[in-house]
Amino acid sequence: MSSQEQVDQEDTMQLNSGECERYRDQGFISLDPIIAADEVARLQEIFDRLFSKPADGGNPLYFDLTGNDPDAELDDGSIPQMLHPSHHVTELAGSPAWQAALDIAMQLLDTGDSTRDDLIVRDHAIVKPPGSTGTTPWHQDESYWDDDKAYQELSVWIALQETTEEMGCMQFIPGSHKGDVHPHHTWQNDPNIIALEIDDGCVDEANKVPCPLAAGGATVHHCRAAHYTSGNQSTVPRRAFILTIGTPPQTLATPRNFYWNRKGRDYKKEYLTEDG
Repeated sequence: MSSQEQVDQEDTMQLNSGECERYRDQGFISLDPIIAADEVARLQEIFDRLFSKPADGGNPLYFDLTGNDPDAELDDGSIPQMLHPSHHVTELAGSPAWQAALDIAMQLLDTGDSTRDDLIVRDHAIVKPPGSTGTTPWHQDESYWDDDKAYQELSVWIALQETTEEMGCMQFIPGSHKGDVHPHHTWQNDPNIIALEIDDGCVDEANKVPCPLAAGGATVHHCRAAHYTSGNQSTVPRRAFILTIGTPPQTLATPRNFYWNRKGRDYKKEYLTEDG
């Protein structure tokens, strides 16, 4: 049964064996719509409201991933995003998108005796404005996290409109999830910027695979899969709802050394994020 047939039945989101095998081999998969058109339209309205400037002139809920001044105005190179939008719009938790992402995670993670309720879910939202030049540099999500923990997590990146390569669809390096976390550095080597980038020589862009999506379609990627998105050169906003889902992390006997997350970045811990 295809993912679209599953959406039409409004039933559990069921992956086929080929999708599960590709995820384990490549570290990512691209799916046909996992939510229906009316749900896409509803989420578009929620996102447009969340990413509007406050009418009272107060601080917005979103921030610029690649900016080095949290109080600066957004410009053409900004990447506005928001952590935990479900804290502000509680209906997002338990929405069809949320439930479909949990269905996917239960099939791809090694959950053992764990149930859906045992999984840890973090959500965030990104809206790249029309004409944006902001790129999300090549990175692995796990590079943002604690180096004394072992993680089993994936991210479900849901497109809230058709998303082409020109608009900044997700791009991946197949098989990059099978190795360790590569060394990273802050974007433009500026410690005040939240975004991280894999060090030179660790990514062979000749092997990149762009994953354009239909509205409501999704990519699913392993927390060590190297990925990137370009700016949005279209005339419409590029909205993405991302759910990162995993089992509870385990403490490592010997911590790793994610030195790039230190040197003054502790105060940004609440902002550390992952996806394009």
